[in-house]
Amino acid sequence: MLSRKLLLVLIAFFCVSSFASEMKVSSLFFGDYYWIKHTDTGAYNGMHGLALRRIYLSFDTAMDENHTAKVLLESNQYTAGSGAGTMTPFIKQANVTRKFGDHAAAIGIVATPALGSVESGWGYRDVEKTPVDLLGWVGAVDGGVSLKGSFMENKLMYHVLYGNGAKMNQETDKAKEYYASLGFAPIKELLVEVYYDQKESYKGLTDATVNQLFVGYKIDGLRAGLQYATYKLGTQSGGVATADIKRNVLSGYAVKSLGETWSAFARYDMVKADTDASAAATNLYYVSTDSNATKYNLMILGADYKSCDNFHIIPNIERVGYSAQKTTVTTPKPKADEIVRLTFSYKF
Repeated sequence: MLSRKLLLVLIAFFCVSSFASEMKVSSLFFGDYYWIKHTDTGAYNGMHGLALRRIYLSFDTAMDENHTAKVLLESNQYTAGSGAGTMTPFIKQANVTRKFGDHAAAIGIVATPALGSVESGWGYRDVEKTPVDLLGWVGAVDGGVSLKGSFMENKLMYHVLYGNGAKMNQETDKAKEYYASLGFAPIKELLVEVYYDQKESYKGLTDATVNQLFVGYKIDGLRAGLQYATYKLGTQSGGVATADIKRNVLSGYAVKSLGETWSAFARYDMVKADTDASAAATNLYYVSTDSNATKYNLMILGADYKSCDNFHIIPNIERVGYSAQKTTVTTPKPKADEIVRLTFSYKF
């Protein structure tokens, strides 16, 4: 059941929207019938069932030709080992945007610049998150003030955000997070984008930074992309800075149309810790990667059947193979994580 506060927010939003010139309600939900063939610990081997991984409900209103507002609700269901629970919705985005020409400023809980271009190019968020999101290096949203726009007839694009660094949660300290992306599209089929963010910490001892380069290419019936990202996290002991934790990921994907109703896709991520620290992916949905892994590869293979314009059935397999662990670990290298899924996705 929706909480009282959430209901009040929705009621207020509908009241305001009644004065607007345009109101749009849209939704996206996706889930799987999954079979966990094998995990590194063996704890969930053979587990299978139906899960609704994500439901979005979006309310968008145009107050006039220059002002828009958005409230996005999200609900999640299942994570292996988390215990039974209901799908409790929460506010993922809530913001107001002011447009001026080819530029727009927004305030509230807004999308970060980190994921949009890569997620759009990959095109299968309903199958898996993009690498830096999957690894937990950057959040999809943050509370703050953003500015984005384009120059040169959309050939040069920028997006900056000054945020709390708390995602959709309330701010609890004075540290902030700074985000920026710059994209260049010399031709309509090609996009090159660089991204940077820095998350402040107390006394600057545990600041985190992310650098990312994305190259995406798209023509009729085919799209492909390559992404390289680095992550650095400061560490401290007793108020004294110690060695930084460094990680990187190289990822590539390709999606090929096989006609009007079928497509095939593949993705391969190579994740590595430059220091003797865990490189575990924190946001895999059904399982978590081995916490002692310092190097592993993620492979995704699948096909997409478009039953109708808004409903897709996507059989796919996801495999995590381990190749290195922390030097302090004496146990054998874990076996691969393997998950087989029949994913379904619907939007209106």
